[in-house]
Amino acid sequence: MPLPVDSRPKAGSEVAALPKIAWQAPQKLSVEGVGSMVPLSSWASPLRVPLPEPFLAEDSAMLDLPQASPWPEVTTLARAASWPQGKDDWSLQAATLVEPPPGLEGLAAAAAAALPQKPAAPAPGAVKPALPLPVGMSMCSVDVGGTARTRIEWRIDDLVGKLQASMGRPLVSPPFSALGLPNLRLMVLPDGRDTLKNARSGERKGLYTTMIKKGPLFGALKLKADCLDCAAVMSVNLSVGGVRAGPLIYDFSDQAIHGVDDFGVDWLKQTDQGGSLTVGMEILEVHTQISSC
Repeated sequence: MPLPVDSRPKAGSEVAALPKIAWQAPQKLSVEGVGSMVPLSSWASPLRVPLPEPFLAEDSAMLDLPQASPWPEVTTLARAASWPQGKDDWSLQAATLVEPPPGLEGLAAAAAAALPQKPAAPAPGAVKPALPLPVGMSMCSVDVGGTARTRIEWRIDDLVGKLQASMGRPLVSPPFSALGLPNLRLMVLPDGRDTLKNARSGERKGLYTTMIKKGPLFGALKLKADCLDCAAVMSVNLSVGGVRAGPLIYDFSDQAIHGVDDFGVDWLKQTDQGGSLTVGMEILEVHTQISSC
């Protein structure tokens, strides 16, 4: 670029020499692993900040505070490995994994009690029915002549009240199943000796009320099996309270109802203190006729 006219040197004038400048060689940027050409003395020094004094004041209120309670004992893996490995022991292990702190033992015991407990073992002799039994019915295994037999019981609560409401009609148990025989029923007939049939019609009601309240009450117990798939011959024992009759052999291919008309005892004396009576039967043998199925 040409200089402007006014800045050009005139003839005969001296020109002052320009000062010489020492040129510095180009420097490379500092790369990790490669030495820098910038002297270390030219780097900026780090900021120096004085460290705080240690907090060790002897008169501090923190030194007067009570020490913290020790940590509760935690069950180690070695101790847990010594526990019995049963599926029913998980609630015990969960409840005792960490011991409660002092003063909270009662809450820990209440929490452990709320955990699901191991179900009680069935009573000896209990028989699990194929279907749930109705209310008032029970089934168990009993020893009859050295052999385990199935026993079904029917508990009749407030016997006198139920007989008075039925006015001579039979009391029928809920249906139940036993040994593959469906829809079985027990029946209680209050007039086993046909006392009411021999009385006059006007006297029957008063005679019946006296019989069921004051006695003697001679009833009949029968077994009804009217829904069998195959004709069956059964050998059973029937019982009222503590009195048993049998063995009795009934062929249900001929008729659906069989039983004992008279046990020879006053049924009112077989009731418990609450006025309930328990009747039942023991199934000894069952013979099914395959040809009738």
